[in-house]
Parts: sequence; C-alpha cells; structure tokens
Amino acid sequence: MGLSFQNLARTELELPGLTVSSTDFELQLAKTDLQLTVFDHYDDDGAPGRIDATFTYATDLFDESTIDGFAQRFVRVLDAVVADPTIPVGDIELLDATEMTRTLDTWNETAHEVVSSTLVDLFDEQVRRNPDATAVVFEGELLTYGEFDARVNRLARHLIGLGVTSESTVVLAMRRSVELLVGMYAVAKAGGAYVPVDPAQPDERNAYILDTAAPVAVLTTTGDGFGASEAAGGSLFPPSRSTLSICPSSRRSRWPMRSVVRRCGRRTPRM
Repeated sequence: MGLSFQNLARTELELPGLTVSSTDFELQLAKTDLQLTVFDHYDDDGAPGRIDATFTYATDLFDESTIDGFAQRFVRVLDAVVADPTIPVGDIELLDATEMTRTLDTWNETAHEVVSSTLVDLFDEQVRRNPDATAVVFEGELLTYGEFDARVNRLARHLIGLGVTSESTVVLAMRRSVELLVGMYAVAKAGGAYVPVDPAQPDERNAYILDTAAPVAVLTTTGDGFGASEAAGGSLFPPSRSTLSICPSSRRSRWPMRSVVRRCGRRTPRM
C-alpha cells in the first residue's frame, strides 16, 4: 500500500506563440496493490483551496465496490477529525449504521437449537448409527466406529478399575497416534479429564505438570519413551501414582498387544 501527497502547484511555460501546461490523465497501471494519492490545490492568490484524493488499486485484488467502501470510511475519518481534532483515532467510528447492524447482528445471527449432549453421548450415537463407517485413519491403520468404540470401552473399564471417576485427571503422554485418540475418548467415558503432555519436553517440565495435575494414572506408549530417565536412576512418577504403558498396536491386531501398569517403580505385566 502506498500514500502520496502531491503539494506542488501547477506550473506553466509560456513561449512566444506557445503555452505549455501540465494535464491530468488516467493511469492504467497501479504502482502498488493499493495507492492513495492526495492533491493539494491553491487559488490564484496562493490561498489553500480544496484537497482531492484518488485511490488507485490492482483490479486482480480489489473490485470497485470495495474501494468505494474504503473511500467512504476515509471520508468518515476526516469528518470526525474536523469535527473534533482532539478525538483519539481509536474512538472514530469507521462503520455506518447499516454496516454496524450487518456486522454485529446479521452476520452473528447464528442461534439455533442445540441438543444437550456430552462428547461421549454424541460419540455413542454415531457408533449406534454407523458402526461400520470409518472413524480413524492413521499411517495405514483404519478403524471403524465399532472397532474404535471397542478399544475405547476396554481402556475405559481399565481406567475405572484404577479409580478414574468424575473430577479425576489422567495424563496422556503420547505423540499423535491412534492410541492417543483411544486414550482421549476412554478418559472421557470413564468420567475423567485428560491432561495432554508432550513426551519430547524436558523431564523437569513434565514432572511439574504431573505434580500440578495430580493424575490418577499416566497413559503412554512404550515407543514414546516417556519417563525414560527412570532407567538412569530418576523417576517422573511419585510412588503413589500409576502409569499405564500401552505398547504400539500390531497391524494384525485391533488392540495393543499388552499393557503395563507401573506402581511404586515396579512393573507388573497385564494381559
């Protein structure tokens, strides 16, 4: 965008039998995407006269109606400043009454009836209506709603057995994967709230999140290496906290091969 102020008086050159003066012509090429040029005029006595403004624009970016709207708002700003030179720029109303109504009321008139349902209710309804429809596709693995729901329900029952209820938190320490989605919906079905944690973050940061969230359990996959520093003598998990470690699923299986619950630093395999 460009802004130019032309305040040079019109010049004329007189020669014997010849008078030369400048003339205005319509320029068919826009120098910038949008250009505002202001022309200052003076009368014969040198007193300031009117000021003309011209908008030049690229026709492949703007149409005439858009530029006309820009011009009207520009004039509206000038009128406001002339009426009150002390007015802050932020207090100047750019939109007229019609535009204000359209922007605040017409475009925002989106009220409609909404069924009072939870995420779990909506998910269960989708499973009931289309159990064979595709629900998840990730890195060559495809799950239907029925298959996805079965995995979610198995993990949800396991979480409930660990003590996950309403007001409980469960940490999801997994990168993007099918297991992450299963964990999200399983926690919701168990009635808890999930806390996403990036396994790639420094251990100190993740330990702070764990201490703050105080989760009932931590869900992770063996491939994500969450809490790997424990093998070096440290541990992200306080002795009272359980960690369910989900192994990456086999392409031939719809559920991870096994899971491990870590309690007090001991690992007990679960089938």
